[in-house]
Amino acid sequence: MNPFVNFILHFVSLPDSDSNLLENELTYKKFKTGDKILQEGSICKNILFIVSGKARSFFINQEGQDLTWNFHFNDNEAKFENYFLVDYNSFLTQTPTFLSFQALEDIEVVILSYDSIKKLTSNSHILEKVASKMSETAYQNVHKRAFTLLTMNAKERYLQILKEEPYLLNKFQHYLIASYIGVAPQSLSRLRKEIIKS
Repeated sequence: MNPFVNFILHFVSLPDSDSNLLENELTYKKFKTGDKILQEGSICKNILFIVSGKARSFFINQEGQDLTWNFHFNDNEAKFENYFLVDYNSFLTQTPTFLSFQALEDIEVVILSYDSIKKLTSNSHILEKVASKMSETAYQNVHKRAFTLLTMNAKERYLQILKEEPYLLNKFQHYLIASYIGVAPQSLSRLRKEIIKS
């Protein structure tokens, strides 16, 4: 069975007819390390579900800093937002994204297009509910991330990682963790020493 369909089945029971409908709309694709999967300014036309490998989404702020928005991977530590490569706002509104997505290692994804979702949700009440729940969860995750960036300083963001997502520190390079909390790598090193001493 398709890994994306398997993922959906963790949350909802699908009759075989709906599972088949969904599976028929899915395609596989592979990206190489360093590939840009989606570029800032383009329209997000697909939801990509990670089967294997790692990626990140990022943006460039007004000072020209490269800031990691989120990390994307699929393992037993992944949360909902980690499984998917998608800018839901761009996807739902079909307007240009402010994010770029980059493969950090070779990755394989399952692709579901905007047109396919429209087709599926018009043909299945259950899949319509699944799509609605996914959008709702994605909105909550984006809201939390934006709120964190706007209201916490770098030390508080790092402490939040230690509390809620400590596994990220072993999965991703030091400079990427620094860009995730919005500081230079040297500043992150100082922060870590400061926290260890306290």
